[in-house]
Amino acid sequence: CGGEKKGGVSSGAAKDTLVIALMSTPTNLDSRVGADNASGRMFDLVHSGLIKVTPNFDYAPDVAEKWETPDDRTIIFHLNANAKFHNGQPVKAADVKWTYDSMMNPNFVTSKRSGYEAVDHIEAPDDHTVIFKLKEPNPGIFDNLTTGILPTGADTNVYKTKPIGAGPYKVVEFRADDRIVLEAFDQWHGGAPKIKHVIVRIIPDATTRVLEMRRGTVNFEVNEIPFENVAEFDGKSDFKVVRSPGSVYQYIAINMRDPILGKVDVRRAIAYAIDRGRIIRDIQRGYAEPTDTMFGKGHWARAENLPTYPYDPNKAKQLLAQAGYANGFKFVFKTSTDAEANSRAQVIQQMLKQVGVNMEIQSNEMSTFFADIGKGNFQMYSLSRNGIADPDFYYVIFYSKNTPPDGQNRGYYNNPKVDQLIMQGRSTFDRAKRKPAYAEIQKIVQDDLPYISLYMQDNVAVMRSNIDGYVQYPAGFLLSVPQMSIR
Repeated sequence: CGGEKKGGVSSGAAKDTLVIALMSTPTNLDSRVGADNASGRMFDLVHSGLIKVTPNFDYAPDVAEKWETPDDRTIIFHLNANAKFHNGQPVKAADVKWTYDSMMNPNFVTSKRSGYEAVDHIEAPDDHTVIFKLKEPNPGIFDNLTTGILPTGADTNVYKTKPIGAGPYKVVEFRADDRIVLEAFDQWHGGAPKIKHVIVRIIPDATTRVLEMRRGTVNFEVNEIPFENVAEFDGKSDFKVVRSPGSVYQYIAINMRDPILGKVDVRRAIAYAIDRGRIIRDIQRGYAEPTDTMFGKGHWARAENLPTYPYDPNKAKQLLAQAGYANGFKFVFKTSTDAEANSRAQVIQQMLKQVGVNMEIQSNEMSTFFADIGKGNFQMYSLSRNGIADPDFYYVIFYSKNTPPDGQNRGYYNNPKVDQLIMQGRSTFDRAKRKPAYAEIQKIVQDDLPYISLYMQDNVAVMRSNIDGYVQYPAGFLLSVPQMSIR
C-alpha cells in the first residue's frame, strides 16, 4: 500500500484530529429518528439530552443539572443555565418540551414513540424547569430521556444530515457513505472539548478499516475492527487496545407470524442446532460470552439459572420431527452486507443444514435491511442491541401492541402473561419490587424464544498510542471523546 511509516504517527491524521471509523452511514442524525448503532454513536458526539448514561449503567446530568421525583408520576428537571445549541441559542425548557412533544405527535414518523407512551404531558413553567407528568409510574422513561434536545421547530428533513444539537461537536459536513466532519463546540455546557477536529469515516469494508488503522489514516475505533484482526494491534508500541466485558447483546429475532417459525418446537429446535461456543470461537475470536438474557453481567435485573439450549443437534432433529418437519423446511434469513454479520449467518446456515433445515441468506445494504425489519418484513434476522439499561426495554421489543411500523416488536410476539409482567415491572421506581417481574419475563421469553440469545460481545477499542483519556462504556458509546486528547 506504499507510503506507510513505521513507528510514530503517519501523515494520515493531523495532530489535532481524531479520525473515527464507522462501518455504516448513520441513517438519520435527527436525535428523534435515528435508531441504528451508527446514528447512536453520532448522537454521543453531536447531541446532549436531559441526562446521559454512565459507564456503570446509571444516569448522570447533561442538559439537566439535577432532577427529582416528588412522586411516582412526576419528574422535575432543572436545566443547566450554560447549555447552548450549536447556533449559540440557549437551551430553554420550551425546546425540551418541543423536542419531546414532536416525538409524541402521531404524525411524526419515529420508531421511538412507544418509549414515551407513559407521558401524559410536559410542562415548562419557566426557562430552566421542565416537568414530566406521567399517566402512570414508568421508571423505564429515564432510558428515553437521553434523546438529544433540538431547537424548537427543527425540520427533520434538514436535521437528517445537518442537525443543530446541544452536544460537544457540531456537524460541519455530511457526505453519505464517505465521511462526517465535526468541529468542537467550545461553548458546550460540559466544557470545551480538548480535541478540536473529529472526522468520522464511513468504511463498510472490514479489511479497509484494518488497513487504515494500520496506516494511521484512522486513529480510533470501538468495536469496528474484526476480532480476528485485533491481535495485530495488541502489544504494539504504536497502538493501545482496550478490552472490557460488554453489554452488546447479539440475538436472532424470529417472525412469530410465520406459519413454520411461529411454532415453539421449531424455534427450540433452531436454538439447539446452533453451537454458540463455536460462533464465539470462530467469529468473535473468543471476544464474547454466551448469554440467555439481554442483560449484561452485573445488571441489577439479570436473572440466573434460566432455561438454556446447549448445542444438541439430535435434540433439534427430534423437536423438528415432533413439529411435523422431520424432513426439514426452508426459510430466508435477512442480513446487512456487513462481513462479520455474513460470516455469522453462514456459520448458522451450516449448523441448521446439519439438522435438515435449509436457510437461504439474503444480504442487503443496511438501509434496505433496516427498512425491511422495521416493517416486520422478514422470517429471521440477527442483530445486536446495545447497552440495555432499564429492563422496561421489554416494553419496547416484546409488548404485544408495539408492533411495526411504530414499535420495535418486529416479530409480533404476543404473550398476555409477559404483557402483564411488563406492566407490573414498570409500575414503580422501586427496584426490589421490579426485579421479580423481570426475572419471570426472562424465564418465559427463554421458553417462548421470540429471540434466540446468542452472546454478549466484549468491547474492544483500538487507537493510536498518543490518544489519551478514553473511557470504555459497556455499550461502546463514544461519550468520553470530549475529554480525550492527542499528544
